[in-house]
Amino acid sequence: MNTGFASLTYLKAQLLAEALRAGTEYDAALTLLGQGVAAQFEDFCNRKFARVVGDTYTVSADRNHLYVPRYPVESVSGVELKTSSADGFLVQPASTIVNTNLESGFVYFSGELGPFWAHLRVTYTGGYWWDITEDGSDSLPSGATAVPEHLRLAWVLQCKEVWNQNDKLGVGLTAEVSKTPTFAKLDLVPQVKSILSGLIRYAIT
Repeated sequence: MNTGFASLTYLKAQLLAEALRAGTEYDAALTLLGQGVAAQFEDFCNRKFARVVGDTYTVSADRNHLYVPRYPVESVSGVELKTSSADGFLVQPASTIVNTNLESGFVYFSGELGPFWAHLRVTYTGGYWWDITEDGSDSLPSGATAVPEHLRLAWVLQCKEVWNQNDKLGVGLTAEVSKTPTFAKLDLVPQVKSILSGLIRYAIT
């Protein structure tokens, strides 16, 4: 199960005492916590981290470039333009893309493809990959980039901070099993902010 930047088994090994890891009573809370912290990271960094094949990004067409939210980019498979609801999105020729920087998600076009009220849609594959299998049996797809260890470290550190705020004993126990982690109320710890500062996507488009 995907809990953010690793499997549930991995997260349990980081947060629970060894005697508690085989149980399932905290699985729902830990899954929610891990996914919530990952979402908090995406908001802070203004980007999407998870690798998606054939993802789409839609913006106004009055531009000659854009930065897709998932990167590094493996490939850009298509550009489409929508100037009316009647016609819908129309595929643009391959020559529309003049240049790319796959590491930063930058895509440069031959010029502005339409007015501000028209829609430009790019289909691409990008983002970081991580193994979400509980036995660690999956393998890195060809051309994909594994999640950086410093990003995973930041995620673990923040998850521990949130979990410990719900349990002052630091072993992940709660008086009420149904109690949900209050990650939305906790700011990022300074060390986590320091790590994430180098992963921020400053581009708006």
